[in-house]
Amino acid sequence: MYRAAILLSLLWAIGCSGPDASTLAIRQRFLAGEIEGPERPVPEIREELSAGTLQESDLFTIRARANAGDFSPFVENTATFMVTDATGHDGDEAHNPHECPFCKRDIDSVMARVVFQGDDGSAIKSGVQQLFDLKEMDLVVIRGSGRIDEDGMLVITADRMSVRR
Repeated sequence: MYRAAILLSLLWAIGCSGPDASTLAIRQRFLAGEIEGPERPVPEIREELSAGTLQESDLFTIRARANAGDFSPFVENTATFMVTDATGHDGDEAHNPHECPFCKRDIDSVMARVVFQGDDGSAIKSGVQQLFDLKEMDLVVIRGSGRIDEDGMLVITADRMSVRR
């Protein structure tokens, strides 16, 4: 009887520590098992946005890692994080541009900031680590639209994300 009470207490504690209803709603809105369509390299997206051949309203899909080199990719209390292109040389997902002597020369060209926005158009006020159980170096596929900001950074407004573990 004593063991059953302990087991029930543990199960209750574990069950009560799960995500709240608003987190589950955000996950349902943005997370996908798979995202259809071709994945494109971040540098290609940047070039096309800069040249005007890709419009800010056009959707595209990238494959990237939650990776900002020597810094944390996550912004606290905001659904924003940094990614680094994961198409690599010849499609090698294990390739880390922050460690590649060739890619490091122009590291900004393979990085992007990803933002998840609420209905009001502003970034959701909760970190992606909590919202999506995202960890540094996780491989993600993101669909969204983009723009180049005043600092030359590719900013992706995500509408779907798949986390590959």
